[in-house]
Amino acid sequence: MPATVACSAFNDAAGIPAPESMSTLVFVRHGQASLFSDDYDNLSDVGEKQSQELGSYLHRRDVQFDELYVGPRRRHRQTADQAAQQCGTLPAAEEIPEFDEHHVDQLVSNHLDELCEQFPHLVELRASFHQAEAPIDRQRAFARLFESVSILWVNGTCPLFGIESWKEFKGRVSVGIDRIINRDGSNRRVMVSTSAGTIVAAVHRALQCPDEVALGLGWRIWNSSVTAFAFSGDRFTLDRFNTMSHLEDSSLWTYR
Repeated sequence: MPATVACSAFNDAAGIPAPESMSTLVFVRHGQASLFSDDYDNLSDVGEKQSQELGSYLHRRDVQFDELYVGPRRRHRQTADQAAQQCGTLPAAEEIPEFDEHHVDQLVSNHLDELCEQFPHLVELRASFHQAEAPIDRQRAFARLFESVSILWVNGTCPLFGIESWKEFKGRVSVGIDRIINRDGSNRRVMVSTSAGTIVAAVHRALQCPDEVALGLGWRIWNSSVTAFAFSGDRFTLDRFNTMSHLEDSSLWTYR
């Protein structure tokens, strides 16, 4: 089983109560998308299965949520829809645009040549990616390249070419979180289907850790994994991170 902070993804909703008046905000990373295909923003067969297993887990444990939100990408809603089909008790999903992923992918796909001119260490990473042929080699080479560009983005050392900065991205995600936690009610159980970058921004808000520490955690977030926060008033606390109790089949453990 992948390393997790807690052994159960939904301890509070499965019988262990949250502290009095505390609510729970559960972020689910979307299932595996279609990397290197013509339409990335679409769940792969594995991604659909991961999402279905999540829904089946919720159904078996009789986990209930009061609210369900999704980011604006198709993969976000597909993950929630696949889980809901298996669970049967999830509420209708409401879209929150602030939970969109960041746009570092645009730096890699549209501006890599310019970045390589300014940052020579990217040249070898670009070549390794272009030369990779086997799918697993392409994934690893792309991950190294994407991580290096992301570090430049987080540190504020690379040109943005019109995309939002790391600071702006964190602020956007916080606005989405505030839209949820500022609503009336206590002991609420809320689920959000979104992307890894959004989860990283939420973890950063809770931990107030250095930016690169938060970014590093993001590379370890599994597809369809669960990260949960407890909130009440001004309190927003990380409760568990990157849990995978719903996926017993290791063939379904994917990062991308």
